[in-house]
Amino acid sequence: MHTYRLLFFVFFISAPLFVRAQSNNPVGGHFGIKFGATFTQVHITGTSVNIPKRALEPHLGLMYRYRLHKWVLQPEALLAIKGGTFQQEQTVGGRTTTKNPYYYASLPILLGYIPTEGLTVQAGPEFSYALSTGAIGGPSAQSDVGLAVGVHYDFLDMLSKCSLHIRYIYGFTNVSPEASALYYNRNLQISLVYNLYKPRKK
Repeated sequence: MHTYRLLFFVFFISAPLFVRAQSNNPVGGHFGIKFGATFTQVHITGTSVNIPKRALEPHLGLMYRYRLHKWVLQPEALLAIKGGTFQQEQTVGGRTTTKNPYYYASLPILLGYIPTEGLTVQAGPEFSYALSTGAIGGPSAQSDVGLAVGVHYDFLDMLSKCSLHIRYIYGFTNVSPEASALYYNRNLQISLVYNLYKPRKK
């Protein structure tokens, strides 16, 4: 499974080296289907037996992208796994590892600016609803609010209906199940989007 995830990530990073950005209609909107991988980790402050480590998790969802010349409004609906992997120091035998995935339904609402055709710089809030509260090791807070910052890149030629999203999500909500520590979600998302463009009028 880790091999497939690694190949998936390598594809995302290398694809822009072989394709160029495409022009899109200067005014109008369309839907898109997106999926990808998230490098997820919990930032911990305070006193905790857990040592946070990164994990690679999937995400899937829909987006709507409305462009008005140089500006873009892009709300999305995603199912994503946050959280991460924790390690604990043992008196004998070194460290043990515990996988703690946090399942969320997320709603990012991004405002973007197009500095050059095919590239959009984006930022906006992400509102998330935890689907795994109450589970052992799960997040203690039902909702999580974060700031998403990233870029949108449109492809050309054989991948003309595809786009690449890279963004970082900085969580502001304490989701810790421990009273002595604060947990905050930190995520780097890399997504491939299949754009459902309207057919051009002849």
